[in-house]
Amino acid sequence: MADFLPAYNFTMDNEDAGREYKIVPDVGGSAISGINSHSFPGEYAAIAAIAQHERGLAVEQFYERLFWNQWLAQLDSQDLANRVFDAAVNMGPGTAVKLLQRACNALVGSTAYAIAEDGNWGPQTVKQVNLSDESPLVTAFKNRRIGYYQAIVAADPSKAKFLPAWIARASK
Repeated sequence: MADFLPAYNFTMDNEDAGREYKIVPDVGGSAISGINSHSFPGEYAAIAAIAQHERGLAVEQFYERLFWNQWLAQLDSQDLANRVFDAAVNMGPGTAVKLLQRACNALVGSTAYAIAEDGNWGPQTVKQVNLSDESPLVTAFKNRRIGYYQAIVAADPSKAKFLPAWIARASK
C-alpha cells in the first residue's frame, strides 16, 4: 500500500525543493509551495497568513486533504503513487487518473481487460493498475504525461516556455 508522505515529498521536490514556503509569483497570482492563489484562494490566504517558517504543516495538510485519496493509498507501487499524485497536483486529479488509465490500457493488450478512461478512481482502475507490471506502467504513464504537455503546447504555442520544465518533471 502506498503512503502519503513519500508521495508528498516527491511532489514537494518539484513544487518547493528547499521547503522554503515563500510567496512567489505564479500564473494568475501568487503561490506558496505550488498552492496557487487563483486556484485555491481561501486555502492560499490561510497559509499565507501563517509565518513563513511555520507553514510546512499547513502545506502538507492541504495536499493530503485535496489530492491524496483512498485510491492512491491502495496502489501497490509507491513509485507509481508518487507520480500520479504529482501529476494530480500539476494537472488536476481527473487528468492524472485518465492518463494512468490510458497507460494501463496500453499495456493490457486486450479490450476484455481494459478499464474506462474516464478520469475517475474506482476499484477497477486500482485493480488493473495493481495487476500491471510496475516498470512498464511507470514508463507508459511518464510517456502519456509528456504527450499531454506536448498537446498543450501544440494547442497554445505561447506555453512552449513551460515545456522543458514539464517534461523534466514528468521524466523523473
